[in-house]
Amino acid sequence: MFLSACIAGHVHAAGVSGELEEIVVTGIEPPSDLYKVKAASVGSVLQEQIEHRPLLRPAELLETIPGMVVTQHSGAGKANQYFLRGFNLDHGTDFANYLEGVPVNMVSHGHGQGYTDMNFLIPELVDAMVYKKGPYYASEGDFSSAGSARIRYTNELYKNVAKLTIGKDSYHRALVYGGTSLEQGSLVYAVENMKSDGPWINEDDYQKDNLVLKHATRTDDVELELSVLYYDSTWNATDQIPVPLVEQGDLNRYDSLDPTSGGETTRFSFSANFRNQLNDSLRMKAGAYWVDYDLELSTNATYYATDQDRGDQFTQFDDRQIIGGQVVFEQALNDMHTVDYGLYLRNDDIAEVGVGLSEQREIYDITSNSAVDELAWAVYGSVNSQWNDWFATIVGVRYDYMDVDVSSHVDGGVEGSGDDEQASPKLSLRFGPFADTEFFLNYGKGFHSNDARGAVDSDSNVPLISESEGYEAGVRTLAIENLQVTFVWFRLDLDSELVFVGDDATTEPKGATKREGFEIGMYYQPVEWLIMDMDYANSDTRFNTPENGGGHVPDSIKEVVSFGATFDLEIGLYIGIRARYFGPRYLSEDGSIESKSTSLLNANTGYHLDNGVNLGFEIINLLNDEEDDITYYY
Repeated sequence: MFLSACIAGHVHAAGVSGELEEIVVTGIEPPSDLYKVKAASVGSVLQEQIEHRPLLRPAELLETIPGMVVTQHSGAGKANQYFLRGFNLDHGTDFANYLEGVPVNMVSHGHGQGYTDMNFLIPELVDAMVYKKGPYYASEGDFSSAGSARIRYTNELYKNVAKLTIGKDSYHRALVYGGTSLEQGSLVYAVENMKSDGPWINEDDYQKDNLVLKHATRTDDVELELSVLYYDSTWNATDQIPVPLVEQGDLNRYDSLDPTSGGETTRFSFSANFRNQLNDSLRMKAGAYWVDYDLELSTNATYYATDQDRGDQFTQFDDRQIIGGQVVFEQALNDMHTVDYGLYLRNDDIAEVGVGLSEQREIYDITSNSAVDELAWAVYGSVNSQWNDWFATIVGVRYDYMDVDVSSHVDGGVEGSGDDEQASPKLSLRFGPFADTEFFLNYGKGFHSNDARGAVDSDSNVPLISESEGYEAGVRTLAIENLQVTFVWFRLDLDSELVFVGDDATTEPKGATKREGFEIGMYYQPVEWLIMDMDYANSDTRFNTPENGGGHVPDSIKEVVSFGATFDLEIGLYIGIRARYFGPRYLSEDGSIESKSTSLLNANTGYHLDNGVNLGFEIINLLNDEEDDITYYY
């Protein structure tokens, strides 16, 4: 449980917020705006929807996406585990994330492909998050087969806030954020310090420091946003432990067999986003970024199974710089057709990425250590056509090209170069509105890249690009006043789930798969002070050809239910409630081993005093259930 206190001082801030990356329906929109939606599974989340949402981890902001589950294993500072649409996304392999236009997913990462560490996110600064599911959008590329989320911080704040939160297990969080007006824009800032030991016998000692500066300016036709983000954290990690030892009473469920596991990471980024209305029919959006990143992560999943003296701990490391950007043009051809076309570029200059055997986080034997240069670029375009009052289409195509070069810092390591390409057609159809109801059909091809080290290894037979193909049918209705209901059926086929295993720098081959399921979402706001939402997602994931005696994809999610309610009364009282059911998962291909389902109820409440002070109380796991955050089978 956590006790929070805020002191807010209001200031005048000039300027206006920039526009969202995509214009979509959020909450209860008038029917005339429904045509802006590309699919029933597209949505956005605004600050007012998360302001009173209880969060254990920053990345749980993504749980506002229907069907998404965010959980954790092996230390609070490590990237989360993500689940969506039949995927155990691991640390983000098939879901693309962006903050301030900067990609968060890491290619050819030391721990796992698509590694997505969202611990540097500050929820209080979020202005909006736009999410899209499926590979149906020409603007979305690598890692977006299951979907994508683009988060942007606010351009302006009208108050300066000092927030202090204290709680169990030595938890404390100090956050100072706010903004000020400038002659032609505004400045937003945030400074955060957090520490937590968690419930573990071997204390997490998780410490992080966060800094955000964002400068926004605007003239009549031009907007410019400059953002600087810095994040640094260290932590101890209690890894997953054997269930039999806990059941026999030999090990406490909060204990560890290797108290020296843990990690440290640093991320520094600079980004610039530019928008210019070139003329009445042509608009340009451009962005550029630079990221400096490093990670050292010590893990022990098997403890003393291999080395009875030193143990089986290994340490993964990653040191890289990323530069990239994109430019997009939006052009109106006439009253019926508009065209979007753009160019995307990203280069990862990885000085060191590898793994070594370690003891107490000190490497004594390097298994692999490589330098990787990975270049990706894409061109894409789409034609948006509003044929009449009830029918619209989006036809698009995206071409991606990747080039990689790998050299080894150790004798006998994998070396080589390679490239790959893919053209991905996209199609979206919208019918309606009919009685405030619209119908959508979507199709598209997408992909995720595989680790460059596996792709250049002649013994592994791993493609650099692994293709996906998705289909979706959906309906969104506002027929009932103040109630928005969506229903979506989807299917996603993957050519291959070949994944590079960062633990030992080898590749584990997996076959082609098919995912199929449906999602139901409801958003209800009967009065201004009450927001309620409920989502149900069900999916089935299978190998096309059985593996290891069965067709189930281990740890793929089957069922998720979530419910939330927020009360924000005029008297100053607010209450937030969130409930989540995380269904069982098959842990083996033959389905004989299955994880337990888990249920979680979180709540918070608080009161806004007239003098600008806010007092809040938050409880994570309100019912004090003994559930497993995540389950693996060895």
